[in-house]
Amino acid sequence: MGSCGRILICGVWMWQIVPVMVSLLNSASPLASATRTGGEVYREILWCLTNIASGQYEHTKLVLPAVPRLLQFLEGSNHSLAEHAAWVLGNIAADCEEFRQQLIANGAVVPLVKLLSNPSEKELAKTSAWALSNLARGFETPAKPFVDAGIIPVVVKGLSQPSSPATFTEDIVVEVAWLLSFLTAREEEHLKLMLENGLVDLLLPYFSTNNELLLTPILRVFGNICCGSPDHHTDEWQMPYVRRLLSADSVVLPKLREFLQPAAPGAAQKSLAAEAAWVVSNLAATEAPVVELLMQAQLLPLLGQQFKDGSYEVRREVAFALTNIALTSGTHMEKVLALDVLKGFLHLLTVADVAIVGNSLRFIENVLRVVPRGVSLVEVNEGIDALETVQFECGEEHLSKWAAALVNEFYGENYGINSPPNAAGVPAGFGFPSNEPVQLSFGANNGAAAAPGPGGRGRGAHMTTPAWKK
Repeated sequence: MGSCGRILICGVWMWQIVPVMVSLLNSASPLASATRTGGEVYREILWCLTNIASGQYEHTKLVLPAVPRLLQFLEGSNHSLAEHAAWVLGNIAADCEEFRQQLIANGAVVPLVKLLSNPSEKELAKTSAWALSNLARGFETPAKPFVDAGIIPVVVKGLSQPSSPATFTEDIVVEVAWLLSFLTAREEEHLKLMLENGLVDLLLPYFSTNNELLLTPILRVFGNICCGSPDHHTDEWQMPYVRRLLSADSVVLPKLREFLQPAAPGAAQKSLAAEAAWVVSNLAATEAPVVELLMQAQLLPLLGQQFKDGSYEVRREVAFALTNIALTSGTHMEKVLALDVLKGFLHLLTVADVAIVGNSLRFIENVLRVVPRGVSLVEVNEGIDALETVQFECGEEHLSKWAAALVNEFYGENYGINSPPNAAGVPAGFGFPSNEPVQLSFGANNGAAAAPGPGGRGRGAHMTTPAWKK
């Protein structure tokens, strides 16, 4: 940490000294009478601003007047100063959407992409990729500025095999993969362009690694590729890329199986299990032949075990995967129920997570409508009480009405006389297509109120850090 890093970032000092540092940074020849060179003084100032920009919103905002000068450093010949400037910009971008939009509007993307295009300067390229990934975070940041800046050819060249001085080191690939995990969650046209430029085949060789720091963002990218449209169908143009992920010479299915293996007794929960389950969920929502490949890979028993024994973060994602598999056909529903998961789905009706309650209602409704003696099966597992908990205690009106409709339809006054009732009653799911798979964004806020639907596009817009690290 530089000399400034040891100074407490607070109070009057902050408001007085930061403008002075910004002014010095903007001067043509800072502290010319100092014994150290101007470049060394610049580095000290930049290091101070890096630390300040990692603080609270008010602190970071004080650094914004330095942005034009920081961009000049990015375009200068001094690589050390450029790297320090990229650190400052990355910390500013990490703070909030407001600052990200300001940086993009000021032209920060173009020089950072240019620096990334020269991976022979390893640390500078790595820091530039990290700053770009921070710029790409959030709900409102589009992929267009990055595509317009030429990120696609830079990534294609840097990820190409075999390795050479013109390709990325693994440390750079980690940061680039995080950048791609955000960009593939944005506009469909740009996702399509990235895929047409060979993104799947570029990333597949890197997926053989055991480096979790790299595996996590690549899983995010693969999950985004498989994710469908807002109406929960996967566009036909996506399917060749989905099938390529699962082709015979691909490592994706074996790696998913590896990640879903239960942790050994006493060992820490495998952190990649939730990521893998999210990818499986999106795969299972594409088409029946893809679900068959998942079944042939023996992923279903692993999902069942994780649903029983995994952490909540893992069980949450596994629940979506199991639902999407079950909704493929009546036969698939029977195979899922054979894992003894119904009681677990009923329990998930009680959690403070709108998306998971909606998913559980969808699963239970299909048990009631499709499975022989499903009405009795839900009842003997105390399902009526669980549904009434949602009906009377859930704060989301659409979920309460959905649960009430199921109770009234299947366990109303005629229950036992005309059971199971005719399925042509209340519209299934109150706007949730209960017989269709659903793809949801990983890591959405558990307590956040959701619109009356299963969620957003699911292309990772919410995914800025792994859910278990929040």
